[in-house]
Amino acid sequence: MRTRPDLRRPTPMVVSRRRFLQLMGMSGAAVLLGSCGGEEEVAQTTAAAGTSATTAAPTTAAPTEIDFWLPGGSDPFCQGFELVADAFAAEGSGINVREVLCGVADDEDFNERLLANLAAGTPPDAVIIWDPPVVFASLGALEPIDGLMAASTNSKLENWPEGVLASCRWDGQIFGLPATASSYAIFYNEELLESKGIPSGRDDFPKTWDDLKALSAEFVQWDGDTLISAGMIPPYDAVESWIWSSTNGGTLYDPENRQVRLDSDENIEMLDFGLQWLNEQYKGDWVALDASGNYLGAGYVDELGRPPGFQSGHHLAVVNGFWLAADMYGSEFTGWERWNVAKFPVGPSGSSTASGFWPNWCAIPRGSANPEAAFAWLDYLVVDGMSTWFGQVPDIPTNRLAPTDLFPQSVADQRGDEFATDITQFFKAQLDDAAPMWTCPVQSYMHDQLYTAISSVMLKEATPKEALTLAQEATQAELDSVLAG
Repeated sequence: MRTRPDLRRPTPMVVSRRRFLQLMGMSGAAVLLGSCGGEEEVAQTTAAAGTSATTAAPTTAAPTEIDFWLPGGSDPFCQGFELVADAFAAEGSGINVREVLCGVADDEDFNERLLANLAAGTPPDAVIIWDPPVVFASLGALEPIDGLMAASTNSKLENWPEGVLASCRWDGQIFGLPATASSYAIFYNEELLESKGIPSGRDDFPKTWDDLKALSAEFVQWDGDTLISAGMIPPYDAVESWIWSSTNGGTLYDPENRQVRLDSDENIEMLDFGLQWLNEQYKGDWVALDASGNYLGAGYVDELGRPPGFQSGHHLAVVNGFWLAADMYGSEFTGWERWNVAKFPVGPSGSSTASGFWPNWCAIPRGSANPEAAFAWLDYLVVDGMSTWFGQVPDIPTNRLAPTDLFPQSVADQRGDEFATDITQFFKAQLDDAAPMWTCPVQSYMHDQLYTAISSVMLKEATPKEALTLAQEATQAELDSVLAG
């Protein structure tokens, strides 16, 4: 089964405990690191951080210089951080961001370089990471920031949606800030609905899985073995499974008990529902569905160069994140223009809607030479720096104090400022419905196992229970191994 690649940023890189410990041994650095960071040392670090009355360094002394690393991005994206750093220094913070390292060489891995520097005792002061903070925190690679948050200007607990901040919690402490977190929704074609006399308003969109499946059926058309029009494709993406699971009353992982929940009754029901949907509307043939056209690209040109069915006007609805709002105009709209977004419906075992998110996390590596100054920079970035960040790459600011008047200019150019503002505010509000996700220390491994399970079900190689049981056993074993060190 051809599953959708990550269409927004490189796939999160796998962080290996074994490799990290190898780097530690090679460096000979005297750095205390453990599976939980060491409770006594963590407490001392947090207490020291909490003694600062402000997150800004004194301006009477020479400026404090810090280094800031991030995995990469386009030139405008990278340059945007230099602009924010200049503004931060100009405001009298007493802190200069000496180096913005945005990406590494093609033959390097960002995580490998970061962990190697950390093991050698020469980490940068602050970073953006694309792997969840819990992954790094479980290695003892990040500083806890609870005390710094409590004393901060912008980053107190109440300024973050709890479901999103949960991705930064490990062993009772917080190890990162979800600076941006573009949320998910269902994008749909208003004009297709109206062509069949179906109300097209956001509030009219189906509220249950059954109603969504029934609406999808209205738009499915086959010409022999070729699909020529689709409603909505049954859920098939591992990351998005966090959302569908939550709307059915389940979860993929229980961080409190450190237990994988892939084979829960709610998740078996979720995958079985998708299989029934495939059988009823798509002839039970995933291969034929995929061969018929680009119905799996979710608004993007696929790897075969085929234009997306959504913009082409023969695909009613797709699931994707806020980034699609701007990116969708990279493909030609054929005969229509009015799209909208809606919340996720509720499953048979669920009670409420949910959303998902994909963040850029900010963090302070363990052993940072200037943790207070580093946090002051991050505290500024997540609010005051958001206008510049959004202007380079539209991404939803997560902090509740961030500017609220932002919208993607490409959407405004096509649909007007009012619609672009409404869409942005909708996705911002979706963060309040966010299901806790990105909370597992073996996140990438779990997603790989879940992709395999979904594939085997949709290709009729295993039942939902069989596939999820195998994924559950493999992921729990991997997690237990990581936690055991």
